[in-house]
Parts: sequence; structure tokens; C-alpha cells
Amino acid sequence: MKGLISLLLALMLASLEVHAISVASDYLVNDTLELLEGTSKIYGIRLQNPTDNEVGIKLDYDKTFMKAINYNEVYTLHPKETGYGILFNVTAAKKPGMYEVGYTVSEVEPAAGGGLPVRLKINRNFKLRVIEDPNKTHINYSGLIYAAVLLIIGLILVRKVMPKKQKHKRKVNK
Repeated sequence: MKGLISLLLALMLASLEVHAISVASDYLVNDTLELLEGTSKIYGIRLQNPTDNEVGIKLDYDKTFMKAINYNEVYTLHPKETGYGILFNVTAAKKPGMYEVGYTVSEVEPAAGGGLPVRLKINRNFKLRVIEDPNKTHINYSGLIYAAVLLIIGLILVRKVMPKKQKHKRKVNK
């Protein structure tokens, strides 16, 4: 009896059609894109449809640091299409530091054909490291305030330590 149930389950699973999408992206060392503050760089991804059916792909992305070039609400990939490219203009923040950016691609309409389509969603995050521009003059405001406070304290101490000059009074004869 167990063998018959296993056989029926295997036949049911074999009849399901699985649809797969994939995404290839530009290579990033240590999964980090490095930019000088205020600069930008093009980052690309390629949507792939290895199936025999047409699929629709929706793209969501972090709009804080990224802007898709020629953005579409839905991308239609033909069967066996392996390189539909999408470019992002990634712009660094004006403040150095480490940020996280990302995008999500998801299948939005079932592929044509029989079977039970599986809607896939692929999420990709990477780090954006913003580096201080060495050609810019950077002011360390906390250090500047600290130096000003020390200067004021020093002037107060010098004033207290130095002997006061005596004022000469003139006598005016009338």
C-alpha cells in the first residue's frame, strides 16, 4: 500500500510544470560597490528565462541610491531569453559610510502552458561603501569646536595670571 501511495505521489509531482527565472548581476568584490562621495556608477543585471514559455517580470528596487535606466513596470521575457539587461545608475551618498541597497525581481503573470505555475521572487542586496573624496577639503567640526573651547579657556587663564595694568589718573587743574 505504501508503495502505491508513493508511486501516485511521484506521478502527481512529475506532472507539475516548474517555471524558473534567474538573474545575473555585475560582479562585486566582497559583494560591495565602492564609490567616492557624490559620484555614481552604472550597475547592471540581466534577466534570464530558461523556460519554453514567455514570462513577465516585475522589478522593485531601492530608490534611495539607485535609479533604473529605461525602467518598465513589467519586463516580458521570451522563451529561452538569457540576457535582457537592466542598468542602474547607483549614486553615492554625500556622507561616507556603509549602506545597503537592493532589488527584487518577481514573476507577475503565469507562464503560458499547462501545469501549476510557481511564481518566483528573487531578492538581491549588496553593500554600497561611500569613501571620502581625498580631493575635497573636509572640516572636522567636532575638532574645530574642541580647539575653540581650549583657546577660550587658555585666554581666560592668561588674563587671570597676568598682572593687571594700573590705570593712571590725570589730575586736571581748574
